[in-house]
Amino acid sequence: MRLITYVWLAIVVAIPSIVHAGQVYGTIVMDGKGIGGANVEISCGSDPAVKGTTAADGAYRVNVPQQGQCTLVLPSQAGKPSTTVFSSPNPALYNFELVKAGNGYELKRR
Repeated sequence: MRLITYVWLAIVVAIPSIVHAGQVYGTIVMDGKGIGGANVEISCGSDPAVKGTTAADGAYRVNVPQQGQCTLVLPSQAGKPSTTVFSSPNPALYNFELVKAGNGYELKRR
């Protein structure tokens, strides 16, 4: 009976690391102020995009299913600005500034 308990405990502990291989977090600001309520999508490889929303201060935190190169997009902003981010076993910090560029916006790393 004890062996079964330990096996189940190991499975329960391992599931979150299987479901979410990495985490990308940071802030998105414009003119020095956080952009609250902005939609954030991160896609890694062929997996569907994982969606999140920024807090009132522009902070975001998204758990992604894969490690490696990913694309962060702000789909609700003009021009759908995007940039490359990398996911790893440890949380990856990416702070961005949203700047006007032509008919839309672009993300610049801070």
